[in-house]
Amino acid sequence: MMKIKSKIHFIAILLLQLSSHAVSSEPIDGHRFLPPGRLVDVDGFRLHINCIGEGEPTVVFDSGTGGFSLEWARIQNAVSKHTRVCTYDRAGYGWSDMGPLPRTSKRIVNELHSLLLKAMIPGPYILAGHSFGGFTAQYFARLYPEETAALVLIDSSHPEQVDRLPKASRGSTRIYPAKSRTYSVSRVVLHEHYPQENGMLAYKLMSSWKYRFTLQQEMLSLPQSAKEILALEPLQTMPLVVLTRGKRVWPNSGFGNKMEKTWMELQDELSLLSLDVVHLVAERSGHSIHLDQPGLVISALDVLLNTEKRK
Repeated sequence: MMKIKSKIHFIAILLLQLSSHAVSSEPIDGHRFLPPGRLVDVDGFRLHINCIGEGEPTVVFDSGTGGFSLEWARIQNAVSKHTRVCTYDRAGYGWSDMGPLPRTSKRIVNELHSLLLKAMIPGPYILAGHSFGGFTAQYFARLYPEETAALVLIDSSHPEQVDRLPKASRGSTRIYPAKSRTYSVSRVVLHEHYPQENGMLAYKLMSSWKYRFTLQQEMLSLPQSAKEILALEPLQTMPLVVLTRGKRVWPNSGFGNKMEKTWMELQDELSLLSLDVVHLVAERSGHSIHLDQPGLVISALDVLLNTEKRK
């Protein structure tokens, strides 16, 4: 076992995702743009999956709330030199059709598993999940441990964050509504390090009504997704890499300090999910480590792939 300690709850993810993935009011049909992968029928609707490279285990990426396959381009191209790498769009994002409600991790993982089977992409899989996509990776690994070779959690959500991260004080900006059933997102703002070659296409795909609706539904379902993960058996000995952001994302205030402290505590606890773990801090990264420091994600995957090939 190797464990290295150096130097987001629903609220953190939502704020960070909205800051990097907001939405234009102009509806644009994503299916007018030719997908790089293929559309596979999964129980009456289609999901987009794009696999390149050869070998096993297969690496599968899943994005944070509002993210989809195009953001992984640099990492996918690099890692595909050594094995097969698949990116996909959860139902409602990118080129994928909208899926049934509620948009919880249990439903998302069942859809992903069906997608991999119907696309004839056998395991074992290394699952790499960013933010809310970390819920997918954790749930998949707990539900299908025999098909999961390893996990990479990239500033991942923690299933206890909804309850443990401090709530915004009265009078502060409401980041998620306790009872409201709607969200208002006004414009697209891509992350500064989003793959430049995919920026315009991503902007257009994120401008659709189905994108806005799916983003809303995933956020509303986050508490249920967390409960679904906690109901499953823990991982125990599965190889795990936890990557945690090194840059502060919350303001220098009492509330911001509490948010930062609790988020880091939750990241430390994610590193306790397995006895076979490496926990690294991306010192130059904010929440989107795969965009700020893609080389760190590539290196983590290379280590896991080399370990698997030596078995």
